[in-house]
Amino acid sequence: MDIDEIDAKILELLAANARMSYSDIARHFGFSDVAIRKRVEKLTERGIIKRFTIVTDSKKLGKNVTAFIFFNTRSDKTNEIAEQLLSLDGVEEVYISLGVYDIIAKVHCNDVVALKELTEKKLNDINGIIEVRPSIVFTEVQKNGP
Repeated sequence: MDIDEIDAKILELLAANARMSYSDIARHFGFSDVAIRKRVEKLTERGIIKRFTIVTDSKKLGKNVTAFIFFNTRSDKTNEIAEQLLSLDGVEEVYISLGVYDIIAKVHCNDVVALKELTEKKLNDINGIIEVRPSIVFTEVQKNGP
């Protein structure tokens, strides 16, 4: 979908701070907050903005280990497995992919013992998983600001 430069900048500002007020955004452009609200509403109606959310610091919540788990699955079970993974404690994001692995899941666990329990016990209960390859995150690098 085509968006203009103003909409692109609004998306950039909201991605950096979803709580930014329409008035604060409007100041960047010299527009009224009503004009910005209308643009955000249109972006939402068009499905460009899916939701407004927060990003938490998992370590401050006691989740000291972040890992990606790579899965190979039976092709007829991939979607079902992805849904089941989302229901597990600690699983934050699940992606169905095309490439070496069928599914990639991002998880946050209290410690490596909890990660081991997840990969060795809870995942064994899911029918259709062929291979599980966890990879612990050493350092997270994030984009700062817009």
